[in-house]
Amino acid sequence: MNLKNMKIRLPMYFIGLFIMTIGIALSVKSNLGVSPVSSIPYTMTCIWGIEMGKATIIFHIVLVFIQFLLLRKNFKLITLLQIPVGVIFGYFTTFCNYLASFFPTPDNLIVRILMVLASSVIVAVGIFLYLPADVIPLAGEGVMSAVSQVTKIEFSKIKMGFDITMVVVSAAACLIMIHSLGSVGAGTVIAAFLVGFILGIINKAFGKYRDKLLKKTPSVQVDEKTDDEQNPTYVITVSREYGSGGRQIAKALAESLGFKYYDNELIKLVVEKSGYSPDFIEKNEQTIKNPLLHDFFAWYGGPLDTANMPNVESLFNREKNVIKTISQNESCVIVGRLANEILKNKKHTFNVFVSADENTEAERISERDNLSVNDALKKVRKVNRERADHCKYFTSSEWGNADNYDLCIKSDTFGCDESTKIIEELFRKKFPKFK
Repeated sequence: MNLKNMKIRLPMYFIGLFIMTIGIALSVKSNLGVSPVSSIPYTMTCIWGIEMGKATIIFHIVLVFIQFLLLRKNFKLITLLQIPVGVIFGYFTTFCNYLASFFPTPDNLIVRILMVLASSVIVAVGIFLYLPADVIPLAGEGVMSAVSQVTKIEFSKIKMGFDITMVVVSAAACLIMIHSLGSVGAGTVIAAFLVGFILGIINKAFGKYRDKLLKKTPSVQVDEKTDDEQNPTYVITVSREYGSGGRQIAKALAESLGFKYYDNELIKLVVEKSGYSPDFIEKNEQTIKNPLLHDFFAWYGGPLDTANMPNVESLFNREKNVIKTISQNESCVIVGRLANEILKNKKHTFNVFVSADENTEAERISERDNLSVNDALKKVRKVNRERADHCKYFTSSEWGNADNYDLCIKSDTFGCDESTKIIEELFRKKFPKFK
């Protein structure tokens, strides 16, 4: 556990926890169901009459035990601190439910729905303060991280599975024992989908002020240095359609200019920095599978800390830092990987997009990979679509849009050799001081 700046982090942490329990008490008072993670403790209240704060404490102890079973030798003793945190959270819950008991339970459905909405906002504010304080996670978050660690499944997907499991177990238990949904209702669904969304809005609007108060700096970001005008490093980025010959052109450019060439070489550097396997990087570095589904999980999970960041986003951040580092240290040609966007603030950069007629691209891929022309064409369309989705997801810009490049060139019109000469000539014209 990081002990820096505890005089700010610790109060923020406990204030966040307390605010969350205010939201929980409000959702209980609405009688429309509580959030998924609170549904098990509230189910214990509905079925056995256990006071909800005490039920919350019991639930936290069980979740810590589950983490021990999952992690075994990787279980850290500091995780046991989740138990006293759960006790405090339980007492906060008891106190806030006690305060809520002084207010009448509304009968009007609209008022009850408004209470659920207000509860979602309040819980989101609490998480906004509690999570970045980075003290000790609640046991619910801890067990989700443990499952993610063991299964290698992204945290946001685990969170959805965890929430669904809690709701199903709660609903089934209530139906069997008390013949009603008990802790589960419309409010449960609203909270499940709304809290992460609201948290994203709050984080976007106020996160920088909170992080400034916490004196937080991006942990893996590389500072961009201003180019030395007397001895700058030059970078040519080559974005390319699949099968256009962009890699061949980029390699020829590097040889002609005496620049270092980076394509698969980047994978080796990222392996050293990230711990990801070369196979994982090759399959995920310039593509994003099911972007709509990925967006959904990201939206559902809300903003995540670095440790729980989806693998593709963590990988992109690692590659981004590697690209920034090498661009500061040496002149080079970088193939793909959104380097044009990553280095858009670097002065001595020349960005190229290489394309070709898709039939020409298919013929090239057919010959190289020993595929039928029809299969090669399908592969060309698939890879180009994935690259466009990848670009849109990480940069919000259109892949291949001429506004994002210094030069867009059709390799099938000029040929790879002539295209290389044209790019080099225009690069030298943009940077006449280059020799």
